[in-house]
Amino acid sequence: MSMQVITPEEFANRVGMRVATMDRNQISLTPLAPEEEKAIRTVFYYGIEHLKKVAPKVATDIQRQFNFVFYVAQVAKSLFTSGKAYSFPAFGGSLGVAWLFPQALKYASNTPTSYTVDSWDMQITSGTKAYILGSDSDFYRTNSTVDSRHVIAFFENGLLEYGTTPSAQQFRLISEGKSNYLPYTVEPLVEVPVEGDKAIYQYPTPMGAFWVDYNLGVKWYFMPSRTGTARIIPLGMVFYESGFFSDVKWI
Repeated sequence: MSMQVITPEEFANRVGMRVATMDRNQISLTPLAPEEEKAIRTVFYYGIEHLKKVAPKVATDIQRQFNFVFYVAQVAKSLFTSGKAYSFPAFGGSLGVAWLFPQALKYASNTPTSYTVDSWDMQITSGTKAYILGSDSDFYRTNSTVDSRHVIAFFENGLLEYGTTPSAQQFRLISEGKSNYLPYTVEPLVEVPVEGDKAIYQYPTPMGAFWVDYNLGVKWYFMPSRTGTARIIPLGMVFYESGFFSDVKWI
């Protein structure tokens, strides 16, 4: 299927929700065959069905975002080696899709992020920036190695903290193309658990959903209000060439 090139405005219109396109002037899409869409739907909805069991209010927020996943899958396909298609289960030579997991975000020991390797935990210090993506000196990019490339889609309102007092109210999301974006804040009642008696806290993402690839560096960080260990879990999807996730992964 032939590639399409659309504007960020058209992308947001097709998705039907807020999307932070991070100063991309044009967006390339490679349409999916019906079997590819079926693979994307299968993975997305098996995650949603489990999320409904443990965090039904969060699941409601995420379930409405399938169109975002569907179109970022097309963005990723346009970046990967031509001639490959999505499948589930994925196999050598195909494209794969999975829910975001720690080894896909911090995919090498030196990947710029504050996360501990192989974990959603990070050590934070009050008054010192903590990075979901990037570092003081580096922007975050996904893997650019041919046949092992990947793209990450982050859901709108999909940033959770689990098992502790919430750690942040101030955030900043910037890219190499939009480094002048100022911080945003979340309302103070994020310290109330979103799922009743479960220690799950949900951070709004007022700039919307977004994706990260290997062409445009991104930084996403917050100012911790406490010192200790924080379990910060970003909900998202990973689109990848088979070499990126050819077997279970440990960094």
